[in-house]
Amino acid sequence: MLHIKPNLGSCIYKVSKYKIPLFIATLAAMFLTNVNADTIEIDDILIESSVVSEFPEGIRIKAKVSGKNEISSIAFRFTVGQRPRASYTYLCPVESIGAQSGIDCANIEPGFTVEGELFWRTDIGGRYIPPGTIITYTFEITDSEGIRETKKQEFIYHDSRFQWDEITKGPITIAYHGPVKTRAELLLKAMLDTLKVMGPLLGTGTEAPIRATMYNNTKEMLGGLPPGSTTIRRELITAGQAFSDAGIVLTLGSGNDAEGTASHEVTHILVHRAGHNPVRNVPVWLNEGLAEYGNIKPGFSYDIALEFALANDRLLPVMRLGSMPGTPEDAIIFYGQSRSIVKMMVNELGRDKMKELMAELKSGINMEDAAVNVYGLTLIEIENMWRDSVGAPEYVPPVKGREIPTAVPLPNVLLYSLTPQPETETIGDSGDKSIEILTENSTEPSTDTNSESLSIESKNASSSIFSGICSSPGPSADAFMTTMLIGLGLMALRKRIRK
Repeated sequence: MLHIKPNLGSCIYKVSKYKIPLFIATLAAMFLTNVNADTIEIDDILIESSVVSEFPEGIRIKAKVSGKNEISSIAFRFTVGQRPRASYTYLCPVESIGAQSGIDCANIEPGFTVEGELFWRTDIGGRYIPPGTIITYTFEITDSEGIRETKKQEFIYHDSRFQWDEITKGPITIAYHGPVKTRAELLLKAMLDTLKVMGPLLGTGTEAPIRATMYNNTKEMLGGLPPGSTTIRRELITAGQAFSDAGIVLTLGSGNDAEGTASHEVTHILVHRAGHNPVRNVPVWLNEGLAEYGNIKPGFSYDIALEFALANDRLLPVMRLGSMPGTPEDAIIFYGQSRSIVKMMVNELGRDKMKELMAELKSGINMEDAAVNVYGLTLIEIENMWRDSVGAPEYVPPVKGREIPTAVPLPNVLLYSLTPQPETETIGDSGDKSIEILTENSTEPSTDTNSESLSIESKNASSSIFSGICSSPGPSADAFMTTMLIGLGLMALRKRIRK
């Protein structure tokens, strides 16, 4: 039956003056290195603490600890959603720079009563935490007698812009705000129906909890998403996003596609649980294809995009793409094409085979080998089977490697000379050896065999001042000096022509 949780208010959780039992000291020591794990007899320690959501900037943690032994540090250990790894950090002196940034945190001044503060940023790369995530945490206190840990507490990292209510049925919990409970119930039903269909297909259990945060419009939704492609965000509306490792879904509650979006995103979490391996993820085409196949209320935009791609030879090599395409047009084609391929695999190659494929991937086998083990087909053969079913041309993968251009022999370059000499090239030997000089008053080439000429027309003087240099036969002379003399003659000729 449906269960409504009370309003979570300002997302502030306080643990007020609770005591740490003696046996927890030994338990805490098991999680730490270089710690004496012997049983320690201590007096009670009192802790006042608060954990506050300041989404999207971060989480503010404060603690005040009092005891009969001198206290030297307060640590905060926490896990995000269903992620397997915990994070560990120390609280800083209250209102210090380290407390506000989490960087260069100074040590707390030891005492019998100490206070610590930390602002754990979630708006920087690698630290994003989706709103609605359950943070499970403990405090670890170090005093002159040793280290001890509090019992585990839970804090929901809600989007602090809104006041949230929650509705739960089975493993699904949806957080919503405003008078939209009926809409939240529709999305909850869609997600539960998806679990019933896709759980058996993928071979994964559906008992583990899944949390969803429902936004009422696109503007609200954009404020809750992590940074992404500005092009995609500008031209496509992000209606939902799954954070599979944390077991969290963000979804847009408005619009006719809201139930389909919630269904699509919850399937991502099931795919992750069925096929994820720490070494490699489920291929993006298979992940998105299964998510859209599991959509209980699919739209028609992906079908239109696929028809467009088929008609205009725009099909993508989806099985070779390691990530989503970067343009909005290709992204929509990618979704439609991936869904169509998965549908063919389930309907033509067998539903039970998909469960086997997920198990192979979860064991760490790469996609190519997993396909051969389960279907007896390579990925190219599967893709071409699909292409044949939709009337598309066969996919021929590009040849591996790169083509090497044909080598062109370099010309044999010789030293230039004004006069014929061994192993040199006389200027004017290549091409027309008779270079004529037409002065302003001459109309025909000179017939003097003892001179060469420079062919220059006065009307084109500005663009063709220098046409070439030749040497006439005669006694040998210093090449450098000859060149200089000819250059000076050309300069004089240029001045005369310009006049």
